Amino acid sequence: MTRFEREISGSLGAFWKKNAEDEVKKAVAQADTQAAVDADGAIRWNSNGRYLMDDFCEKLEYAGYAFSRVATAEKREAQNAESLAEYCRNDRGLSGETLAEARAAFGEGTTVVNVLTGRRTRL
Repeated sequence: MTRFEREISGSLGAFWKKNAEDEVKKAVAQADTQAAVDADGAIRWNSNGRYLMDDFCEKLEYAGYAFSRVATAEKREAQNAESLAEYCRNDRGLSGETLAEARAAFGEGTTVVNVLTGRRTRL
């Protein structure tokens, strides 16, 4: 059970139930004015074309909003994979200044790893 499900069910108390209900109303209003639903039901932000995160979709789904949570998740994962691949292609390693900061923080001779690219740098 997600945090939202516990809140909206009232199991965390009246305060959190009211807060969750308010969040649902805000989410619907925001989606109505700032998002678009694709032909396959995936929902994305108009401003940047990014597909909505699952916690936001959960609130819309609770409200009965017309979209597909599954299609949104699939497109969001594809978008994230594309963004990560682009980041990896453009990674140039640590700049001189960043390298000096890393040496100061971790010590000379330490190996640091960029968790996104897997690039190892010996300081």
